[in-house]
Amino acid sequence: MQYLFIFFGGAIGALLRYGLSLISDSSGFPTGTLYANLIGAFLMGLLGTVAIKYFNNNLLLKKGITTGFLGALTTFSTFQFELIRFLEQSAYVLMFTYALLSYVLGLLFCYIGVKLGGYFS
Repeated sequence: MQYLFIFFGGAIGALLRYGLSLISDSSGFPTGTLYANLIGAFLMGLLGTVAIKYFNNNLLLKKGITTGFLGALTTFSTFQFELIRFLEQSAYVLMFTYALLSYVLGLLFCYIGVKLGGYFS
């Protein structure tokens, strides 16, 4: 049964991820991946915190949200591939900007999600 929850959560996350990938920037900056990962970081902080209290009695829903939905929404492998692409193009400023924005803002968004989730739990 947990596979079904992960499957449906993953389908929703993958569709949202695809929609965000359609957001493009004329400079070639991977805006869609950045948005997907930042939204995912925020939601993991928020839902992870809320899940501790509310979803412990429903582990299937928790798996569907975290492993399924958020797992399909966020994309570490695409992020790494895009960094390598910038490196191969000698686009060092874009590479470092993208890496720093992703890491720093990802931590910040997750932290805000955790703090906001604390108000709901």
